[in-house]
Amino acid sequence: MSINSLANFGTPGLAGEREASLQPILTTHWRALVYSFGSSGETAPYDMTRQIKTVSLPSVQFSPITIYNYVSAVYIQSRGEWSEGQMSVLDDITNSARRRVENQIAKQKNFFDQTMSRAGENYKFEMDIDILAGGATAGNSAADPNIIRKYCYAGCMLTSVDDGQMSYDSATPKEITIGFRYDNVTVFDHTGARMGTFSHTNEIQSQSGTAAIGTGIQGNLGTTSGFSHSALGSSLTFA
Repeated sequence: MSINSLANFGTPGLAGEREASLQPILTTHWRALVYSFGSSGETAPYDMTRQIKTVSLPSVQFSPITIYNYVSAVYIQSRGEWSEGQMSVLDDITNSARRRVENQIAKQKNFFDQTMSRAGENYKFEMDIDILAGGATAGNSAADPNIIRKYCYAGCMLTSVDDGQMSYDSATPKEITIGFRYDNVTVFDHTGARMGTFSHTNEIQSQSGTAAIGTGIQGNLGTTSGFSHSALGSSLTFA
């Protein structure tokens, strides 16, 4: 009779949970879809999807504000800001990827005519990055079984385009390095449900939050009963 020992794997949890690690996401299972990139209204041209080699996932930063009072200091957040992203595109011999990049540059500023767009909504594009499970097909729905997670970038624009260089030293594929900014990102899980759904409505309507700082959940340390190491054979006790 076979005995499964996997129940003994994993790090013990606070309530006694103990399981083996879950399957991690692989960084090679993904695709990028661009919308209105270079051509207004165009949906996910495949000659861009197949040529994109690397792309940045979202990165957000909250700049802290320090509040000083007598002999102490506490910190609160200011606005959250998305960091600049980067992607690299394989430059193909049919010029399909480079042509779209040039069109997007011209949408933002036409360097030949020396003209610029009237408003940001006219030149900004959108992009989806899908984390895939390994299947051969995937639709556009976030609930597709082959889509483990979907990142939806809104309000994207190019910030830099580096065409690279040519060299006699090595025969490596030529790449186009693109920097881009985005206004917002929405993330969906493997069921198509939006992640990050915490709502501030209740706390605003109930006027909660009169304390100077947030206290969070109280752990075992710092309780009136104290934390004892006696179970480990030590008489040392933290009150």
